[in-house]
Amino acid sequence: MLHFIVFFLFIVIFNNVYFVVGWDPSNFTFNPGQDYELVFQDDFENVGPVKAFINGKPAYAPNPKNWAPIVGMHIDGGLQNFTNSIFNAYVQDGKFTLVALKEGLTSGMYASKNLQEFTFGIWAAKIQLPYGKGIWPAWWLLGNADKYKLKWPTCGENDILEMVGGNNVSVNLTDQYAHGTVHWNNQSNTMKPVFNKQIHQQWKTPDDSMLHNHSLVYWTEWTPEQITIGVNEFIYSRINTTNLPESINPVWAFSGKWPFYMIINIGIGGEWPGPPDNTTVWPQLMVTDWIRVYQKKTE
Repeated sequence: MLHFIVFFLFIVIFNNVYFVVGWDPSNFTFNPGQDYELVFQDDFENVGPVKAFINGKPAYAPNPKNWAPIVGMHIDGGLQNFTNSIFNAYVQDGKFTLVALKEGLTSGMYASKNLQEFTFGIWAAKIQLPYGKGIWPAWWLLGNADKYKLKWPTCGENDILEMVGGNNVSVNLTDQYAHGTVHWNNQSNTMKPVFNKQIHQQWKTPDDSMLHNHSLVYWTEWTPEQITIGVNEFIYSRINTTNLPESINPVWAFSGKWPFYMIINIGIGGEWPGPPDNTTVWPQLMVTDWIRVYQKKTE
């Protein structure tokens, strides 16, 4: 069970206009609860040699014991070119910054595959997001079922956070919404047959502000029975993984048969956000203060 320092929200109605008073995310402290203990944390300290000077300060690569770059064009269907350039991903002043650049549409994607992987627990990251048309940041988990020769979606995916930048209000694809999605193969626990089944939920800032305006804690809890997704003190998705709809249950992906690893990136363009346009501001930054993983205490 998660426990939080919760700040109450008061709804004020004036001339049919609704205002939220009292939401101050800057004062939020994440607490996983007394049943959990910290098993991994990255506070993004300087490790290794200086790779470049950015904004007049030394910049470092993320800790190679925790993170490795994923490099390539159009990964996940976006327009971006993910690189291993220090100018697309660097550690500085105790923060990990991913940078999406207009020139060449380069960006950064880093993963903890085969480095930091966990089965069950709570994953949390304090992030200030980028914003704008065509910008698609994500903080997510992917199952590592390589030893079973199983790939996506059979391996399972937990999108703790996606933000689809822009102003497509009709489908809630704006800078105010966080999206959480769980993917799995509902047809089998193998690669034959394969069908991507998903459950998607979304959360909007209580005061209608852009997510970019805040540094928020985006988290998930995965237990043998369910997956929960939240932002700060808010829970906006809870899924019973023992009886997933229209599926061959039990679904191996969420049974604990294999661990999940972390991925963090800024996508550019793609079917969901669409391409950037002349309103998109460059560069775009995704700034992470810390990432932590907690697991249940052993007796």
